[in-house]
Amino acid sequence: MPQGSLLAGKRIMIVLDNARDSAQVRPLLPGAPGSLAVMTSRTGLTGLITTEGARPLALDVLTAEEAHQMLAYRLGEDRVAAEPVAVQQIIAGCAGLPLALAIVAARAVTHPAFALAALADELREARLDVLASAADGVDIRAVFSWSYAALTAQAARLFRLFGLAPGPTSPRPPLQPGRPVPGAGATPAGRAHRYPPA
Repeated sequence: MPQGSLLAGKRIMIVLDNARDSAQVRPLLPGAPGSLAVMTSRTGLTGLITTEGARPLALDVLTAEEAHQMLAYRLGEDRVAAEPVAVQQIIAGCAGLPLALAIVAARAVTHPAFALAALADELREARLDVLASAADGVDIRAVFSWSYAALTAQAARLFRLFGLAPGPTSPRPPLQPGRPVPGAGATPAGRAHRYPPA
């Protein structure tokens, strides 16, 4: 039975997480007056903004304070306050990503005898392995792969080139939008590596 007939005349709110594009979302939008759809996406969903009057809200990663609040909520104020250095290391290791923080918090909650310092060490030594729970189908690598799959060929190549950097920072100047990648030269190949693509 079509979704429209099931919900006809009902005020509802639909939450659509990780929408691929406007075409995927449009058939799921509620038609009844007073209904609402909230969706998350890695793309701008400009089609919905244009034709359906959707209102975008850009979200950034969590600030250090927000990440601290999240951990305190999930682990308890006392546990977080007992290991402030480890908490800061966990926050830095998760880079403000709510899913990463949630995975680490879940490990800490299910292993209450674990010191947070031990989790911070694990996170530093094997970050992506720590941020996965195969048994529960939660793996931050899968989330990263969805974002990577949506990149243009040039942006994907640039992302792979970042993996060649020997450390957490680069000695080169930061990339600027619309400027060639330093060292790429003015060859056609160098122009292909502009970010974002021209």
